[in-house]
Amino acid sequence: MRKTLLLCLGVLQILVGVGAVVSGAMLIADPSGAPLHAPVEMLKGSPFHDFLLPGVILFLVNGVGQLGAGVLSIRLHRWSGFIGAVFGFGLMIWIFVQVSMIGGGHVLQYSYFTAGVAETALAFLVQSRG
Repeated sequence: MRKTLLLCLGVLQILVGVGAVVSGAMLIADPSGAPLHAPVEMLKGSPFHDFLLPGVILFLVNGVGQLGAGVLSIRLHRWSGFIGAVFGFGLMIWIFVQVSMIGGGHVLQYSYFTAGVAETALAFLVQSRG
């Protein structure tokens, strides 16, 4: 059962990671947000004047970090549950901060928040199965 949970956790982490790497890279390449149809005006009232720093954070934390966590989970690493919980909570916090700064209501925000909840739940199940 633990192996199945870890594989599910790993697949979820890799899916989140791939989306974040691609989106983060697009924001780094063009900090105006145009490739993602995210006008820079969305950032009004936030500490950012363009999408460069959010893109870097997205790329590294929710992208590379989630991909690394996914590889560990698929390899059945003993720390996968703990690492999955950290990245799951991190993803929920990322979306919460995003909605607080630029507003919410986009389907991707709901989807990624749900992915964070699912990742955290799977991580706790993995940890409980020791």
